[in-house]
Amino acid sequence: MSLQIDSPAEDSTSGKNGDGPSEQQSAQVETAVSSLSRPVQGLLLSWLTVNAVVVLWLAVWDATLTRSAWDLLGAALLLGIGITCALAIGAILRRSSSAFLTAMTSQIFVVCLAAYVWLVDERSPVRQLIGITGVALLFGAIALFWVIYLARYAHGAINRGAVVIVSLFPVLGLVQFWLQSDYLPARSLPLVDVQAELTPVGSSGSIIHLSAKLTLHNRSSVAVDIPAGVMRVRAYPFGVPEEPATTNTVASYLDPVGSMLGDYRQIPVVPSNSKLLYAGSIGAAGRFLAPGSTTGAQMMIDINPQTVRLVQMGVNIVAVTRRAVQDTRTCYEPKKSYTEDIAGFMEEARGLHDWVGGGKALCTETQFAARGSIEELVGDHPVLRIFTVVDHPAFTTPMVVPLLGTKTSIEDPEGGMDEAATIETATPSGIFGGGAEYSPSDVDLHQTG
Repeated sequence: MSLQIDSPAEDSTSGKNGDGPSEQQSAQVETAVSSLSRPVQGLLLSWLTVNAVVVLWLAVWDATLTRSAWDLLGAALLLGIGITCALAIGAILRRSSSAFLTAMTSQIFVVCLAAYVWLVDERSPVRQLIGITGVALLFGAIALFWVIYLARYAHGAINRGAVVIVSLFPVLGLVQFWLQSDYLPARSLPLVDVQAELTPVGSSGSIIHLSAKLTLHNRSSVAVDIPAGVMRVRAYPFGVPEEPATTNTVASYLDPVGSMLGDYRQIPVVPSNSKLLYAGSIGAAGRFLAPGSTTGAQMMIDINPQTVRLVQMGVNIVAVTRRAVQDTRTCYEPKKSYTEDIAGFMEEARGLHDWVGGGKALCTETQFAARGSIEELVGDHPVLRIFTVVDHPAFTTPMVVPLLGTKTSIEDPEGGMDEAATIETATPSGIFGGGAEYSPSDVDLHQTG
């Protein structure tokens, strides 16, 4: 019988010669790669190749759609996922000790990407579980299977750094989703001050010259698009009978419908009794206000104080936090695109269309561009339809009426109210207005003459 004693020195020498636990683990992983059957290796490599191609294509596409630094975060995350899939392919082909860990990490990222697509779809007014979202969830389910399958081989190679990296990607994805869907829309609301002024500047004989001045000031911290807006000046004559302030009469001006038509006055200001002195457009596709900027316009209006008792100036504009526009087109068939057929667009945009309540209106609509590839695939694709109401028996015209929603909801506003509400939450916008009044006096006529 023999007795063998291992000394600490021999153990230390053994570790230095490369026979320690780390090399044993590496050898086990390499053996595991070799132990996978060829069909399994082929399936895994094929799946990783599909993942890498699809995700890298999404990353390149996403980079072409982004318009801000925050949007680039999504492109960077997609690029990271695609590169991880490519690295996993190389590690398996080299039979690297990190092959299973890299492959499992890439599949965790794919699962997170599928979850992100589902989140975007949940925030969209139109669900696509049978469409692209369903495909993304199928990819996620297959990726989850590979995560579970590879976990038994990769557990020995998992370290603290790998855990941090795997945890960081989903967190960054959630941050980017929160920025685009909640933080930025809530803090980028357009705030535009509209100031209207009517000022007498002189007279000629019995005619008073009025200065109609408009000032727009963007006091928000973001650039604001002004796709549409109108300015009008109307004159109201003498001879309108008084309207007694009875309870029912006053209530009719204060209820939800009546308050849209105007305020109660003892001498009514009725659109049908007025005369349009001036009407002009103050908004157009491509027009915007930089943060803190101010713009304006000034026109001269002549009135006859012998026939005019009141002059009203009204302004209303549509303001949208600036974002890329995919297309501007007419609203009804045959729809003409401004980018594809500018002559046809100009001709078709001049046509009047019937509007609710017996009105007549011009109409154009703007299709906003997606801010990333995922949003382009499963997002809400917001559309802003703008009616410029030229004539109406009840409303003071001209005026602009915006309708924000999806292609479906703007065709059926009553049935698509939920869709429109979702779009409005994600697309900061508003309608702003201002007004001024002037009543002629003998002082303006005589002292300025």
